[in-house]
This record gives sequence, structure tokens and C-alpha cells, in this order.
Amino acid sequence: MSFKFSLAKVLEVKDYEKTEAELAYTESVKQFEDVATKLFDLLKRKEELNSAAEEKLGKGLTISMIQMNEKTIAYLQKEIDKLQFNTQKARKVMNEKERYLTYKSIDVKKYEKMKEIKHQQYIHDEKRSEQRYLDEVSVQQFVRR
Repeated sequence: MSFKFSLAKVLEVKDYEKTEAELAYTESVKQFEDVATKLFDLLKRKEELNSAAEEKLGKGLTISMIQMNEKTIAYLQKEIDKLQFNTQKARKVMNEKERYLTYKSIDVKKYEKMKEIKHQQYIHDEKRSEQRYLDEVSVQQFVRR
């Protein structure tokens, strides 16, 4: 007779949910990294543009060039602000997915622990049953003598 866990289907479903949660979390991490990388690139570009503008100011620039630089920097700042908002939103989603994944992992571990306990109980019961059988056989052999 082999061990059968009565909640095997529930464990299977919980494990599937955990796998889905892992995939969702991985996707949210990827989205966060993509947005954060874009933000970093824009910040770097703005910094380089500011440095180049200061260098050119030292050498002398026309007013139209200064205005063009300021408009470009203002546009970059607007884009940076949008990406900062998107980054915060992506971080929030990623943290929610992580909490959900943690919850599902704990849920699966509970069922696995229940399965382990039931399996240990099954083994204990089997050993006890086998011992009773051996005791009975032993008593019968003794009686036959």
C-alpha cells in the first residue's frame, strides 16, 4: 500500500498559483528595470547636455543657442519627471507582486509541511502494523511448539 496525500490536488493548484506568481513577479521586475534604465539614460543625457552647455557658455554662445539648450533641457526634465513617476509605479507593482509571491510560497510550504507530516505518520503506522503482524506470527510459532 502506498502513501496518498489527501490534499494532493490542492497542493498541485497552490504550486501552480505560486508558479504563476513567480512569472508575474519576474515580468514586473523586467518592466521596472526597463523603465529605470530609460530614466538613468535620460538623467545621464541631461547631465552631459548641461556640461556641454556650460563649456560652450565659457567660450561664448549666441542667445538662440542658449535658448535651444534651455528648451532641450526643459524637455528632458519633463521626460525625466514622467519616467520618475513611471518608475515609482513600476516599483510599487513589483513590490506588490513580490508580496503576493511570498504569500503563495508560504501557502505552498504549509501544504508541503502537511504532506510531510502525513507521510511520517503513514510510515509510523506502517511500521506499527508490521510490528503487530510480526508479533502475531511470533506468538503463533511459540504456540505451535
